[in-house]
Amino acid sequence: MDRGGGSAQELEQLQSSLNQVVLQLLQNQVRKTCFDKCFSGNSFPDRMNKSDHICLAKCMDRMYEAHSIVVKASVEMAQNLGSQQE
Repeated sequence: MDRGGGSAQELEQLQSSLNQVVLQLLQNQVRKTCFDKCFSGNSFPDRMNKSDHICLAKCMDRMYEAHSIVVKASVEMAQNLGSQQE
């Protein structure tokens, strides 16, 4: 792999693409998990009532908060591993 001037830009593009994929996977998982939790069966009402909105909002908040905690822990672990290898 070329370690010249373009590699930093390529790495940024790769990281950006990876972030987009992870975010899309997270959004899909949140939708599936929260819709399964908040709506019984496969029937979705034509209009959501207030309790449906609250259920979805709370579920999504918990899922994104959990994701944030996992990402933070992963970064800390990677930093710790990196400092041990030096």
